[in-house]
Amino acid sequence: MIDISKFVEKMKSKYDDFVIALKSEGKETRAVYELLNKAAKGQLVDKAGKKRSLSEEEIETIKVRSVDILRLLGLTSIALLPGGTLVFVLLKAFKQEDKILPSSFKKKP
Repeated sequence: MIDISKFVEKMKSKYDDFVIALKSEGKETRAVYELLNKAAKGQLVDKAGKKRSLSEEEIETIKVRSVDILRLLGLTSIALLPGGTLVFVLLKAFKQEDKILPSSFKKKP
């Protein structure tokens, strides 16, 4: 017989992990938005106060975040489709969830 309290605890833990990952995605996306906004307005400055362009590291961060945003949009659209849950189950069964999950949702080794 299934122990309901263990099941509830497991589901609560997974929900908490989901909320933490969602908050992390939001913070990272907000930071990139602010960076892009400053760059578009020409408000990026170096330590000396001179205008500058985006650094290579910032450009790479923007690329990674953009991929994560697209993955999150894809994940949302799959969830909204009829049978979306089945798609998730199949992706998990074939160990392909890393292809659609944003980086904050991936388990850390």
